[in-house]
Formats: sequence, C-alpha cells, structure tokens
Amino acid sequence: MSTNKINRMLLLFHKLIKGEHIHKADFARTHDVSERSVERDIEDIRIFLSEIHSNDKLIFDKLENVYYLLTTGNNDKLNNIESIVLLKIILGTRALVKKEVEFVIKSLRLNLSPQDRKEIIHSIQDEINNYISPVHNKPLLDMLNNLNKAIMNKMIIKIDYVKDNGTEHERILMPVAFIFSDFYFYLIAFIEGKEYKYPAFFRVDRIKKFSVLNRKIVEDLSKKYDVGKMRYYLQLMYAGELLTIKVKCQNSLVTTFQNMVPDHWLIKDYGDFKIFGAKIFDKGFVHWALSQGTAIEILEPENLRQMMKDEIQKMNEIYKD
Repeated sequence: MSTNKINRMLLLFHKLIKGEHIHKADFARTHDVSERSVERDIEDIRIFLSEIHSNDKLIFDKLENVYYLLTTGNNDKLNNIESIVLLKIILGTRALVKKEVEFVIKSLRLNLSPQDRKEIIHSIQDEINNYISPVHNKPLLDMLNNLNKAIMNKMIIKIDYVKDNGTEHERILMPVAFIFSDFYFYLIAFIEGKEYKYPAFFRVDRIKKFSVLNRKIVEDLSKKYDVGKMRYYLQLMYAGELLTIKVKCQNSLVTTFQNMVPDHWLIKDYGDFKIFGAKIFDKGFVHWALSQGTAIEILEPENLRQMMKDEIQKMNEIYKD
C-alpha cells in the first residue's frame, strides 16, 4: 500500500535523525513507490535543512546505495569516538558503582546511531564485564545532583559526615564546588563559623546525609576561592600550607612530576636530573613525594624538607627488625 508523501517524508526524516542509513531501493519497495519518488523526498528534506541553516548534511553513499545524515559544525551531541573516550575515562576512574556506570553508558548510547552503538559496546564490553565498583559501593549521582543544585543556588547545607576513623560529625557548610580526584568525589566547602585560609574537603561517599538549610551564602566565595586554580596545587586531595618549593627530579620522573604538579617551572637542567620550582600544598605533596622513592628530593624550603625527613624516619621505625 502506497504511503502518502507527507507521511513518507516524516518517516524518512525520523529515521535519518536517529542515525539510520536509508537504502533507497528497500525504502521504495517497502512503501510501494518508485526510487525516483524517494530521491525527490530526500531532495525536499535536503532543501528544508538548507532553509533552516542546519549544520546537518544529507549524504548519499554511492557504494552502499544509502542516504544518511552527517552532523557537522556546531553540533551539541557527542560523536562516536568522543563517547568512547568519555566512557573509557569513566570506566578507568572507577568513580561510580557499576549500576550507575551502566546507566551513563545507556544514556550516551541513546544519542548515537545504531551502528555507533554497536561500536561502543564492542570497544568497552570487556571493561564493563570486569568492572569493579569502588569499595564504598555507594550510588552517588543523586547526591551529586542535589549538592550541585545547592552550590548553584548558593545555599548553606548541613551534613552528617563519617571520618576516616568511623566517627560521625555534623557540619554546617558553605559549599563551593565538587570535584573528582583519585577514585573519589570531594565536596569543597567552608565550615560555617570557622576562619580558614582555604576550604575543607569532604569525600562525598562519606556524607551519610545532608539537608539544605533555609539560608543563603552571603559572601561571594567564588572571588575568594578559585576551584580551578587551587587544583593545580593539590596532590592526593591533601591541603595544608601553600608553599613555593624547589625540588631535584631525576629524568625518569620528570614527566610524572610535570603532570602531577602543573604549576611548576624549570630552574636548571643538569642532564641526569633537573631542578624545578613549583607551588604546592605541603601535606599532599609530601604524601606523593614519599611514593616516588629516590627519584625526587625536596631542596627547599627547609621546613618541608624536615617534614619529609620526619615521615621517612617514621617509616624506618616501622620496618626496623
């Protein structure tokens, strides 16, 4: 039974925007029209896209004898490889429990063509099958969503927080942002009633519950605290004092050091090793430097060098026979 032109064009357009490839002969046969009629329908859709200044282009693949919609220019959808890369990052960080990862994958796939969906699954199937949820095993997307709304609306919140040692504490916070680092999401916030040069960090998975209070943050914390800039000085999400340091770095560690400490500068290259200056928070940097063994040496300031010596001495005591 022949399909009228309007319904046929709507069906064609619907298939194209879903990312399907239209085989001219098959479509004509299914809808009891000539291939020439399908060509005219396609041309009308092409003219329509041109008139509305769409970034999408209708392409005819002569080899396959199919039409498909090519998105170009300022397209707000992720393409296939962008989606795969994003999913690889999500899987690699192990930031979310498996059910939430599967939900994110499903959401991303909905915006892709059937062929691209198959490619994505082929690219990440082994990683999905062997994915291990973080130890806390706590769904976080809903809490992150609610925290983000509180941050955007500049609302003061109250949290029940479980510390490393298992003790629970109630805190009234002025949240600034949340970020991800080294397996965990962190809420960055100032504790109400306390004077701090820098905000505190709270692991989101350790927030037992939180509520939004009926009070707004009066102070403009965005001017006081630059999330993006401070991240350059943080290692392993330990803060402390912000220092300018000098380190001796073996060549084998140079690239790792440069990635781990973005705010750095080369002072002198000695061939076998390099001397760098950098801005860091002391506690986090010492924790990281200890894991690098003899590949890095803190030269200045003396108080940070001493902090490193003290930690090495404590480690030495543990391993004494």
